[in-house]
Amino acid sequence: MHKYELIYILQADLDEATIDAAVETIENLIKSNQGEITKTDRWGKRKLAYPIRKMNEGYYVLVNFDFDPQNVVALKRTLGFNEQILRTSILRVD
Repeated sequence: MHKYELIYILQADLDEATIDAAVETIENLIKSNQGEITKTDRWGKRKLAYPIRKMNEGYYVLVNFDFDPQNVVALKRTLGFNEQILRTSILRVD
């Protein structure tokens, strides 16, 4: 198990209940693949550096977790299928 940091940007036009459901879905995805979430930090709505899908704002979420390196590729692929997510970045923390 290695320590990872996931930052993802959700669409800013989603309501609070939908954002909560999306965050919970991603946390459950990590947990279902034998991952342990150590911290979830919601940064809230922020202006994007450049427009993504004609949107200028996004809802940022940071998740710190322990995960098996063999499952990272599958996690990236699964996150890519979610249309509510504009961008993701998974980094290994030393």
